[in-house]
Amino acid sequence: MKIDKVIGTHVQPNQLGKPESKTLQLSSATQTAEPQVSIDTQLLSKAQDSFNQLPDVDMAKVESVKQALARGELDLDISALSSALMRFHTGHE
Repeated sequence: MKIDKVIGTHVQPNQLGKPESKTLQLSSATQTAEPQVSIDTQLLSKAQDSFNQLPDVDMAKVESVKQALARGELDLDISALSSALMRFHTGHE
C-alpha cells in the first residue's frame, strides 16, 4: 500500500527534504574583542582576596573572654543577652 498524500498535517512536502546548511559568521569586532574589567571590579577583587585571608573568628579574643568568665570577672546578664538575640534575629524585641 502506497500513501501519496497526507491530509491535515502541518509539514509541507518541501520541508521533508534535507535542511539547508547555514554557517554562522561572527563579526570581526566580536571575534577580536576582549572583555574589559573596570577599575571598580579590580579593586573589589583585591579587597575580597584580602578579606578571605582574615580568620573567621578572633580566637585571641575568644580565649580572653573564656578566661575572664572562668575567673568571674565578667557578669553574664541573661536578660540583656536574650534581648540582643531577639533584636538580631527578628529586628525588634
